[in-house]
Amino acid sequence: MKVYSPDEQISNISLKKRILRRDIERSILLNIQAELKQAYEDIGNNSVILYSMPIFFEYASFDFIKENGDTTLCRLHIGDVISMKIEEGENYAMVKAIFCHQQENDLRFAFVTVDWFEDMNQTNLGCPVFRLRTSSNWRKVFSINLVNAIKTTHFVHVCKDEECAGGIHNFRNSLYMRNLFFFKTV
Repeated sequence: MKVYSPDEQISNISLKKRILRRDIERSILLNIQAELKQAYEDIGNNSVILYSMPIFFEYASFDFIKENGDTTLCRLHIGDVISMKIEEGENYAMVKAIFCHQQENDLRFAFVTVDWFEDMNQTNLGCPVFRLRTSSNWRKVFSINLVNAIKTTHFVHVCKDEECAGGIHNFRNSLYMRNLFFFKTV
């Protein structure tokens, strides 16, 4: 299936591992038509008719052409932390869904659904603490071409002994640290 980008810097979009709609979190599907319409307006398509439902996937890959002409292969998975080209400054979000939508002219475009991080103006071990904002009053659906950076900033779940154990995280605890220290293992 060919997926198009409204941005000439992005090409060869590939969406892999389809997810059945029944396996998608209900919160992702809430208000998705209105959010999708707004995402189309972001890319300059104000007249789209939303007659088809999105098709969801576990991950996406695409080529990104840098200003110097070099091409980079980008991989995007559900759960990745990304920055978005939305406003001034760094805007971090966690990818909750990756999907494509087919327009009435049979063109398919790729989109992401995100939950935003909010800076708590606190530090833990010298690292800034963020809260994963899951409220529905922030926009969540965006064209994949607005993804600015993938895996360039590392966020670590702030585990509490009684909540997270054995590598299983309790995500009702929505606090994360932006890891400013990178450890290289040999």
